[in-house]
Amino acid sequence: MNIRIATALTALALGITLTGCTSGSNPAASQAPQVDPSRVSPTYLPTPPSVKNSQGDIKDLVMGDCQTEAGKQSIDGTLTSSLADTADFLVTVSWTNATGDVMGRGFSVIQDLKPGKTATFTITAKVAPGATQCVKGVEYGTIKG
Repeated sequence: MNIRIATALTALALGITLTGCTSGSNPAASQAPQVDPSRVSPTYLPTPPSVKNSQGDIKDLVMGDCQTEAGKQSIDGTLTSSLADTADFLVTVSWTNATGDVMGRGFSVIQDLKPGKTATFTITAKVAPGATQCVKGVEYGTIKG
């Protein structure tokens, strides 16, 4: 191979390599995946209180129909304690989309529920567009506050 051609090819390869290292725009960076806002939980989701010595108790929960339209939603429920001792209960509802992203959340705290007694409650939440289902939960233990 001719020395001039080899030198020209080396210079061209070096130029192309250095072009990728310049401070100009990086084409790979502009092709980075963008965040889909419909898959991001709203920032206004309330944080339920913590339950000390938490245990689950979904079997004692009865709730009405859960609507998933965007906007303010409410759901009524009852909880009858089947425990042997008085306890505090945290009932939560998360409005989620088909992939499990939380689009709204609400909760109710029921304190000092005695064995065999029933508490009624309403959970209200602001639900973002895209919710398709409600995920209900119950924990019992001690809730301070």
